[in-house]
Amino acid sequence: MKIKDIEARMGKQFAGCPLERDEAGVTGALWSISVPLAGLRDAATEFKDAGFFLESITALDFEDTFELVYHFNCYEPCSRVIVRMLCGHDQLAPTICDIFRGAVWLEREVHDFFGIVFSGNSDMRPLLLPEDADYHPLRKTFGKVGAYHKREVIYG
Repeated sequence: MKIKDIEARMGKQFAGCPLERDEAGVTGALWSISVPLAGLRDAATEFKDAGFFLESITALDFEDTFELVYHFNCYEPCSRVIVRMLCGHDQLAPTICDIFRGAVWLEREVHDFFGIVFSGNSDMRPLLLPEDADYHPLRKTFGKVGAYHKREVIYG
């Protein structure tokens, strides 16, 4: 079972980062784990070695930080999992495009919409926005947004 294997591997690799189970099925994932930004490549390698594929990458913009959200899945029932990490507004996120080839496009999309730069991704051209775009439409500083809060205000 791949899901049991990756759960044990992630628990061992990131012992200080507890797995949060979603018993109610609210997130659409079996469990999630928050890892440090420096551990992203290690986590991605663990998922690749366990036979998972990268489903999506997105981000959340908070007043004090970004939260990168990676969805991994495999061809087993109920095996979707989430890996989260905090990334400061001025930090570079490490690329995983050498681990998952499809990450090149997903990282470009996140860069387009949030302005997060992935170090090591040699193709950070705009994917969906115009070539001369100097804005990132999913950042809360784009346009008028009244609900721009720090992460702890929202999550506690």
